[in-house]
Amino acid sequence: MGYGGFLTLLNGTPRDWVVSSQPSYQMDKWEWPTIKAGTSAQVYVEWGQKGRQKDDAGEAYYSIADTPDTFQVLARKPDDFHITINLDGMATKQSPKGSQIDLGFRHDRSIHHIVSTDELGDWWSNAGDLTDWMQQSLGSLGNRTLKQICMPGSHDAGMSEFDPGTIGAHFSNSQTQYLNFYDQLVAGSRYFDLRPVISGGEWKAGHYSAIEDIWVGGNGMKLSDIINQVNDFTSKYKELVIINLSHTLDTDNDYKDLSQDQWNDLFEQLTAVNNRFTADNPGTHDFSGNTLGSFITDHASVFIFAQLPNGISLGDYANKGFFSAANFPIYDSYSNSNSAGDMQKDQLGKLAAERNLVADDAARKDVFHILSWTLTQQPEDVLNPDNAIMNLASEVYDALFVDAFNAFTPEAFPNVLYVDAIGVRDKPVRFPFDEVKEVGRNYDIISLAVAVNNAKAGKNVYITG
Repeated sequence: MGYGGFLTLLNGTPRDWVVSSQPSYQMDKWEWPTIKAGTSAQVYVEWGQKGRQKDDAGEAYYSIADTPDTFQVLARKPDDFHITINLDGMATKQSPKGSQIDLGFRHDRSIHHIVSTDELGDWWSNAGDLTDWMQQSLGSLGNRTLKQICMPGSHDAGMSEFDPGTIGAHFSNSQTQYLNFYDQLVAGSRYFDLRPVISGGEWKAGHYSAIEDIWVGGNGMKLSDIINQVNDFTSKYKELVIINLSHTLDTDNDYKDLSQDQWNDLFEQLTAVNNRFTADNPGTHDFSGNTLGSFITDHASVFIFAQLPNGISLGDYANKGFFSAANFPIYDSYSNSNSAGDMQKDQLGKLAAERNLVADDAARKDVFHILSWTLTQQPEDVLNPDNAIMNLASEVYDALFVDAFNAFTPEAFPNVLYVDAIGVRDKPVRFPFDEVKEVGRNYDIISLAVAVNNAKAGKNVYITG
């Protein structure tokens, strides 16, 4: 049995990718299909174990139907296993014609080659710098409302570190993110689930849950550090950052809900966030119906809204860049499962049932939709550090690019690709399970969101006109 893994070919263009020839030498598995327009396919590749392995090689020659554009998939092992994309006969915004894109290789996991075409005719790929992907996309996305745009998002975004909290809490069952807030922004995230708590008299991000009236959890980043990192990012990049405040607690006082005075103090702390989006007397206006361009044409915007408990109000902060859930309605229903198959079925089923972006007012379902592509630890996982939250995230990462993308349609696609451990794709928690290990970063989720905007939403005439 050879050494195998996968390459995902995501064709977000309007034309088929047709394979013309696929010679190989000593490869145990090297079979390449035509990739239909607007679809994704995962291809298994296996190096042979016979002979001199450095001589293993394969080539797959692709042409893009009805165009002169071509590219090749190349397998080589000069020192380690490598899959390379050779853009011999085409170019993208990120890579000029003739570029060699080394995708590496992952044993029993997937690497990705993502290409999509926007409505202006520009070609996008998962190579190059996409840190300010919203600004780069304004030509096609500027006139779309936020309900009509897909973006990456961070679940429990402030939990990129772990400050021990209650008995039973550990980084493997409390830490949800590998990268800090700034680096999550660099990784493409634009929607942040932030859960502020008071702990030791300080504002911090928290991750707590009540199990039979007993609170379990711990703390992550200090709120002041999060604010500084958001400001650092928006001083460099004119992007939209959406922050949803929820799950607030006073952990110093029996995990009580925050009082009005404590909420006011939280808002006051957050006035240090620069580039806050403000609106005079917002009332119940739904800002998810505003266009992307109205937020970021010539400056960054940070939109902060809060899930306020009964009896709590924004007060004067409603005119200072803080909004209520009524100002940004969302559909957010996670699966509460540790089964990848069950989670995917649940989330894609909810997407199909809850989204229908059509011109008919009576039939339209366009609430801002969170696709919770997250696995939730169950009791048996808490006792198994290998099933750390961030490890579970790596188990469902690759399926986003195939199963999820192929299930999305022009009328039913998510607004947020909501994940744990954004910016990484390999397990960061490994034996001896006493610390988070160093793993490489991967920002392909940006290109996936771009491909959804181009190949799915871009084919909806209700959206594009």
